[in-house]
Amino acid sequence: MLKIPDKYLKPLDYLFIFRPTLFFPVWIITLSGLSGAMYFNDNPVWWSTRVNITNILAFICVTLATGSSFILNQTRDIETDKINQKLFLISEGYVPVKTANKIALGSIVISLAVLLLVDFKIFLLMGLLVLFGGYVYNYPPFEWKNKPILGILVNFISGLFLFLSGWTLGGYGLKGAIVYSIPYLAAWTAVAILTTLPDKKGDEESNKVTISVKVSNRNTVLFASIWLALCFALSLYNQDPIISLPALLSLPLFLITIIKPSNTWILRSIRFPILFLGLMLSCEYPLFFLVIFVNYYLSKIYY
Repeated sequence: MLKIPDKYLKPLDYLFIFRPTLFFPVWIITLSGLSGAMYFNDNPVWWSTRVNITNILAFICVTLATGSSFILNQTRDIETDKINQKLFLISEGYVPVKTANKIALGSIVISLAVLLLVDFKIFLLMGLLVLFGGYVYNYPPFEWKNKPILGILVNFISGLFLFLSGWTLGGYGLKGAIVYSIPYLAAWTAVAILTTLPDKKGDEESNKVTISVKVSNRNTVLFASIWLALCFALSLYNQDPIISLPALLSLPLFLITIIKPSNTWILRSIRFPILFLGLMLSCEYPLFFLVIFVNYYLSKIYY
């Protein structure tokens, strides 16, 4: 892997506090919304290389808004991140908390201001996402991140707002969007539940109460697997191949992880469902594969 001197990487600290590795699921659930709108309205897309500037601008703003929420989460999870030895940029002081908060707030203002001009519905959806995912999730008197069920609920709601934002870009209105979104949100929630497991040690020592702290690793995976099974069943009901095939491919991973809930299998069960769905969407929008490819390798070089 290409190695770049630290002095050239230092300015990138201010970019990577947005957590680009989390852009993958954000982009995928949003693009799933666009794909779903086209399928639902009998206008499916396959191998489209058409570039829509408005959609690209909207995706950039969605990325800024969600990335800002990720920054706010890091500023509120410093002790947990230190214990887990992850997300070091803010927790270890490479980027001061005050600076990180300014970047987050500035990015929220910019993204929402642009979305107000691009599409009012997406502006409202992203405003709600920042409210729930940025404020309600992280700050008192709410701090839903420390409550097992409410933490899952915030992730579900955030996924819904992203999916609906993508659906809106299809230009067909929101008719049918909620029903069509449920399989995707079930998969999104399944993965979100699993992501609490790698953070379990830090959450326990910081007196946080997440789903993985409340129950055993195996039961956490079992709970996530129920969500994935629900995803597969509903995707068949919707006759949606874009999500049904990734769900089918992911089910064996989850079953193995129930039997052997090791860190290796937990991480596989987090990453591969996202990859499978991303590859399906890339068959519809091949330029999307280039975007995730570039993001992946830039992240590998930086880290």
